[in-house]
Amino acid sequence: MSKTKKQKEVDMLPLSNDYVFKRIFGKGGNEKILKSLLEAILKINIQKIEVKNPEIPKETIDEKLSILDIRAEINEDTVVDIEMQVGNTTAIERRLVVYNAKLIAGEIKVSEEYKKAKDTIVICIINDNVVKRNAYMSLAKLRYEKTEEIRYVDMGYEKEEEYLTEMVKYYIIELPKFKKKKPKIADLLEKWLYVIGGDQKMMEECKKENEEIKEAVEQLTKMSADEYERELYEIRERSRLTYNTEINEARRKGIEEGKKYGEKRGEERSKKEIAKKMKDKGAEIDFIKEVTGLTEEEINLL
Repeated sequence: MSKTKKQKEVDMLPLSNDYVFKRIFGKGGNEKILKSLLEAILKINIQKIEVKNPEIPKETIDEKLSILDIRAEINEDTVVDIEMQVGNTTAIERRLVVYNAKLIAGEIKVSEEYKKAKDTIVICIINDNVVKRNAYMSLAKLRYEKTEEIRYVDMGYEKEEEYLTEMVKYYIIELPKFKKKKPKIADLLEKWLYVIGGDQKMMEECKKENEEIKEAVEQLTKMSADEYERELYEIRERSRLTYNTEINEARRKGIEEGKKYGEKRGEERSKKEIAKKMKDKGAEIDFIKEVTGLTEEEINLL
């Protein structure tokens, strides 16, 4: 049996699933794989990396609102939270700010000085288009607004500071935009995104050129062939689909109820407008009641 035929028999689990993503990148012993991905995203050299939450409590897999993120400390001065977001992306920007706030709060004890706070980075890989930008990866920082003319003071600065701090950063990677671009492999990030995006052909190509990608693909293949792992993946998928269905159903009901309410209010407004015109023309109250269905009290209040 050829190698190609063997690979086709294994239905590869998607790395774009949060459970699968954490199993490959957050597992103890896979620090080199995570290091390679983070270096590709952050474009820095990572000397030291430690995953702070490698475990995946079984009870969180089927919890619809549980977040399977990966928290890691790099180079002893930066804390990174990386998440594969496959579910509801509503208000994702606000959620990223909350994630970062929790990272900062978790790093400082009451008795410690603020200057000991580590840099914090939140990375969100999303299987959806959420940011109105012409880029598949967007970096956001805390930037100063342009100075209002009335607030201007000539302090002699040839160049003003642009950012409040470089300590806080947000990276949003949108897989659909990457897939739409279909870029030629220009750097390590594009290799990783082809692998995470599940492009089988490009996955085989990329793993030939990078040892960490090769290791990740081999582990993903083994995981995909493991019945127990597939069961956990399917539980996670069902949980996600159930949650999305509930959200969509709630929205649908909300729209329907809103429509009914609007129609009812519109009908009531129309009746009152007709009644007022009839009243202005001197029509009898009983006749107005019969035509519009309004009560005498409602007519008198017009």
